[in-house]
Amino acid sequence: MKKIICVFLALCILLTFAGCRNITDTGSGSEYTEVAPLQSSDTKTVSLLYSYSDSFNPYTAKTAANREISSLLYDSLIKTDNNFEPIYVLALSAETVDKVCTVKLRDAVFTDGSTVTADDVIYSYNTAKASARYTHNFYEVVSVSAVDSKTVVFKLSQNDPYFTNLLDFPIIKSGTSGITDADGKEIPPTGCGRYYIAEDGVSFKQNQNYYGKKGSIETVKLINSPDAASTSHYVEVGATAVYYTEGDNIVRMSGKKTEVNLNRLIYIGVNSSYGSLNSREMRYAISSALDRDAICQTAYYNNAVSATGFFNPYFKATNSLQTIESTPNSKITVENLAKIGYNNMNSNGFYANTSGNNPVFTLLVNSENSSRVTAANLIAAQCKSAGIQINVVKCSYEQYVERLASGSFQLYLGEIKVLNNMDFSQLVIPGGSAAYGVGVVEDDADTDEPQIRGCEQILAAYHSGSCGISDVAGTLLTEMPQIPVCYLNGVLFYDSAIIGGVQASGSDVYLSFENYEF
Repeated sequence: MKKIICVFLALCILLTFAGCRNITDTGSGSEYTEVAPLQSSDTKTVSLLYSYSDSFNPYTAKTAANREISSLLYDSLIKTDNNFEPIYVLALSAETVDKVCTVKLRDAVFTDGSTVTADDVIYSYNTAKASARYTHNFYEVVSVSAVDSKTVVFKLSQNDPYFTNLLDFPIIKSGTSGITDADGKEIPPTGCGRYYIAEDGVSFKQNQNYYGKKGSIETVKLINSPDAASTSHYVEVGATAVYYTEGDNIVRMSGKKTEVNLNRLIYIGVNSSYGSLNSREMRYAISSALDRDAICQTAYYNNAVSATGFFNPYFKATNSLQTIESTPNSKITVENLAKIGYNNMNSNGFYANTSGNNPVFTLLVNSENSSRVTAANLIAAQCKSAGIQINVVKCSYEQYVERLASGSFQLYLGEIKVLNNMDFSQLVIPGGSAAYGVGVVEDDADTDEPQIRGCEQILAAYHSGSCGISDVAGTLLTEMPQIPVCYLNGVLFYDSAIIGGVQASGSDVYLSFENYEF
């Protein structure tokens, strides 16, 4: 009888220990521990992933998780929604007139109780300008000044109706960035966001002095996820309430998801100095041969949307003006090839001239990007079906960059992050940082001067304020200096217990966090 009782007690002890699980792993090592899944009955606390070894400073954080979660700690002047429309946050108003953007600040305080002023905005601007993450936002800013404690003026080098969209840099208290403790660990700067870092360093607490809506979530518990393996584990076991991802290797989380529209354009770059590629008709023919929907589905696992023009298809100002078809149109391909003398199908199945010769192009692609390699192979196959011969050339990233810089290519498959002010100058104007191969089209017989693409003229007119963005959209389609393929999307997964209208954007994946309810 005693033996039976002992066995019974031993089983009870084992079951008790089996039921105990750590809530968070706050260690700095690469090993991870089991974490209890989010309990739907706990409506005031959620768990999110972060990296213990990284900073919460939005300007120096190296990991995507810490950069994303920092939006809970720091507010910006504006944020953009999922359609690239501005949402006023710390800015009460922002108006751009004649190359001057005037921003009025709302009444807000930092988590230490001090008032947010124009000087803090200027300090944050200078910090952002020195950071790799935000420096590109300010290429057209000539100066920033404070008119008074609540008014900041940005003077620009050119007209930009959508400059406001670039004001999504985090606002931190003046003088609080770059400070370290006695151990040399960076102390996060002081913010004025929806949450602040608790004394334990591994949780966020709701900011009771926050000027905006305070949601139902009072505490954010942080789970250290130092590497891809631990992230996959925590996502798969449901330890995190929210998980955001971009790119090829998507860890799928049970629950619900929402698409995040990114301004990352995949395109076919064109060397206009090579053969018939200097002809719009050839570029039109290649474009109309593409099955963009198939590329989105196969190469990017449906985490992309077909480009109907140069501008993001979710950008409302140009949405109705973009006319590229997302599926192949052989009629358009054949008509454009015929215009430049390729109207006979040769024995190899390609459209050729009267001598039976067909143009042959190479498509350069970075071999280290698996999705892009898949997309390049699809493009070659689709063009072959349409009677255009394209051969894929794969090379290392280093070789890829070298060949682009030297002009040693005919076509290439590229990606560019378009800024949220929707300025394509760097991609389509000769001399632009990403305008590889864009340049002289043909010589003018009367003046012997090179003719530069109309994109340069229309963008010059746009930046002088003499035409609108609809004119730019039309000219880019007409000239087609590069060939748009698709725009990439991010994915926000969230626990199925969360309701209340989960919204996210490339500006802030936790855009509607204060509205989360269970």
